[in-house]
Amino acid sequence: MRHTPGTFSIAARDPETNAFGAAVTTGTVAVGATCPYVSANGAAVTQAFTKTEHGRNAIERADDGERIDDACEALLAADEHAAFRQVHGVGSDSEFGFTGERCSGWAGHRVGKHQTVAGNLLTGPGVVEAVEEAYLDADGDMAESLVSALEAGVAAGGDDRGEMSAAILVHAPEPEFYHNLRVDLSETPVADLRALLGEAREAKARIRAETDELFEDYPPELLEFGIKY
Repeated sequence: MRHTPGTFSIAARDPETNAFGAAVTTGTVAVGATCPYVSANGAAVTQAFTKTEHGRNAIERADDGERIDDACEALLAADEHAAFRQVHGVGSDSEFGFTGERCSGWAGHRVGKHQTVAGNLLTGPGVVEAVEEAYLDADGDMAESLVSALEAGVAAGGDDRGEMSAAILVHAPEPEFYHNLRVDLSETPVADLRALLGEAREAKARIRAETDELFEDYPPELLEFGIKY
C-alpha cells in the first residue's frame, strides 16, 4: 500500500491579494511533480490516480477565461477513468470539487468560498475538515496558510499510510522563493516543508547581502529572479 496513489490537498484563492495557491502531501514520493497547478487565474489539484493533464488543462482554460468548475467538469466528462480520479480547484469566480466513486479508502472533498479540500486513503473525514478549518483560521500570507493547513491535516490523522512528500505552489502578483517548495522524500515531509518555508523566506535578504559584498554597484533587476510554475 505504501506506493498506492493517495493524498490530501487544498487549493485556495486570497481575494484581497489575488494570490492563488495549492498545497498537497501524500504517501508517495515527489507529489509536487504531478499534483498542484496554479496561475494568475486559478489553482487546481489532480490526485488519487493522478492525471496531470487535468490540472494543467484546467489552469490553461481558466487563463483563457473559462470558469474553473466548467473547465474541470468538461475534462472529467471526457475521461473514461474519471471514477478513479479526484480533481478540485478554485478560480476567480467559481470553485469545484470531485471525488470519483472508485477512489480508495476514505475519500471525499469539501468546497467552500475561495477554497477546496480533497483527500483519499485518509483516516477519515476529520482530515479534510481540519485542513479547511486551519486554512481559514490561519494568519499570514498564502504560503503560511497553506502549510498550516497541511499541518492540521497531519495532526488529524492524515494519509492512512503516513506521508512521504509534500509541496506548496503559489501564484502571487509578487513572486517569492517560498512560493514553490517541495519535499520529495521524507519521513516527516510537512514538518520539513515548514522548516523549508522559514529558510526560503530569508533567502532573498541573504542573496542581496552576499551580492552587495561582491559588487559595489549592480543593476537591481539582477535580483528579480521570479519563480517557475
